[in-house]
Amino acid sequence: MTNLSVCPERIVSLSPSNTEILFAVGAGDKVVGVTDYCNYPTELEARIEADEIVRVGGYWNPLVETIVDLKPDLVLVSTAQCTLKTNNCKTNCSRRCELTVKVANRLRSLGLNVLILAPHSMNDVLDDILLVGMATGNSAEAINLVENLRQRIDAVVTNSNLASNRPKVYFEVWNNPYISVNSGTWIGNLINLAGGTNIFGDAVSEWPVIRSEDIIQRDPDIMVFPVIPGVPRFWGSFEAVKKRLGWENITAVRDGRLYEVPRDFISRPGPRLVEALELLEKMINPSS
Repeated sequence: MTNLSVCPERIVSLSPSNTEILFAVGAGDKVVGVTDYCNYPTELEARIEADEIVRVGGYWNPLVETIVDLKPDLVLVSTAQCTLKTNNCKTNCSRRCELTVKVANRLRSLGLNVLILAPHSMNDVLDDILLVGMATGNSAEAINLVENLRQRIDAVVTNSNLASNRPKVYFEVWNNPYISVNSGTWIGNLINLAGGTNIFGDAVSEWPVIRSEDIIQRDPDIMVFPVIPGVPRFWGSFEAVKKRLGWENITAVRDGRLYEVPRDFISRPGPRLVEALELLEKMINPSS
């Protein structure tokens, strides 16, 4: 936690999800720095163009000197640190989560107040929203937001519990190599809350690198792919997916149950995760 004795007036956010949380709890007017990837809410770009907010570099490699020059009272850092380290994590980490921890430590060594958020589930995200609200003096707004989000989550869970079965779900993080999620990630948690069974939920790594044969063998009923509006899909198209070697026999391909979800909704552990949850429930239980 931070050593704040008064509410911060100048905040730097080092991840898109943290930026979204800050604005959602009503602390957006205190934000003076964001990463190159922060693009929501819509008012953000206008404030950047008006020089009210400065871009401070990338998610993994922000410009420390620029951050220090902004004289922030609080820096919000996000990390996707895994709860269980594997040998592969230590030698070939595809998430590069340790880099953000090093940035946080460096900023602290320079005397800055740093708050790290490292969620692994929807409940963690809700707790983070309350924490940010408390750290910024916006507790009332954060509590109201969390209550609203919990109501929407509960509605999804109620519907999913009424379903007669739990379809097997494959979520594709990347395809070269194939990367998915296990049950220890917020995406895996969303699949479960929406009434699905994550086919790689039992993987040791939270972001497992997998083989095409593994996906074929586990035979998902539903496949979900992230998409960024206006950006070419890394996985090509549904037709391209159907033509992957050996995939014609996968149940999801045979039944045409391939779906898109906005990447920013599902990849950012912030308030819009609930929108991703609601979308997933419609994919998994279309009759609910």
